[in-house]
Amino acid sequence: MIQSSWTILHVRRPDLLIFAILLSTLALFWSPLAAVASLSVQDDRNIEIVLGPVLCLFLLYRERAKIFSIARFSPGFGIPPLLLAVLLSLVLLRYPASGDRSRSLPAAILAVILVWTAAFVLCYGTRSFMAALFPFCCLFLMVPVPTAWMDGISVALEHGSADVSYALLRLIGIPVFRQGMRFSLPGLDVEVAPECSGIRACLVFVMMAILMSRVYLRSNSRRWALVLMTIPIAIFKNAVRIVILSSLSVYVNRAILDSPLHHRGGPVFALIGVAIFVPLLYALQKSEIRSTGPLTERRLGVKAIV
Repeated sequence: MIQSSWTILHVRRPDLLIFAILLSTLALFWSPLAAVASLSVQDDRNIEIVLGPVLCLFLLYRERAKIFSIARFSPGFGIPPLLLAVLLSLVLLRYPASGDRSRSLPAAILAVILVWTAAFVLCYGTRSFMAALFPFCCLFLMVPVPTAWMDGISVALEHGSADVSYALLRLIGIPVFRQGMRFSLPGLDVEVAPECSGIRACLVFVMMAILMSRVYLRSNSRRWALVLMTIPIAIFKNAVRIVILSSLSVYVNRAILDSPLHHRGGPVFALIGVAIFVPLLYALQKSEIRSTGPLTERRLGVKAIV
């Protein structure tokens, strides 16, 4: 009975400690955390700020047996980096970067993530942390990307969508004259605006690829291939959307450009990307199984997507 009670206390104490540290950081750093959450709501180009911690928590829960079965309270490894991370966070809160929120906010969020990481090492040890390294890397998606970088990504996706749209229009035989981002179709001029870059859909696809690659693939090269391939998939999906809306407006009804299909039809056209993404994931998984063999498949517990 004494041994059983000690074991229960020994297991629960790190959980209570890390929960207390989490609540403390939420209280101390509420201002930057609320600011970054507000940023993700105000600008849908920062949707990864919200999805990053959700992805981290999901993967921690899914891989909990592997992560926490080797957990060990490690004050020697955890307390020094935790104190340094807390000190860094307090300094950044007290002396922000020249009052520039765009510079101080990423640094503050990065410091908070370092506090959480050090707290995990303290409560569960280095071996558990190494097992949880991939989920913890997802936390860094909370760090806001500089606006100039995000603008550059949006412009690149916008031009990519315009290029593919023009090629598709020519391929299906619709007369089109292109001048920059403006397409001249029979009786209609269409412009690929910055709002049509599809950056939000691209970010969602990247998040989905990160999750699916972790769940269904074991090879790092195939994981990277899946994540990187989501970018051309998102561009192609966005180009198909532009072509369909433009074609319907020219040959069916001009009001299509102002219809709900245009303004709120993102989920409908997202099915095009999913229809490409799933076979790609299936092909990568099958190639991985062929290269490792059925014995390795059973030993690693590789799951099939179909």
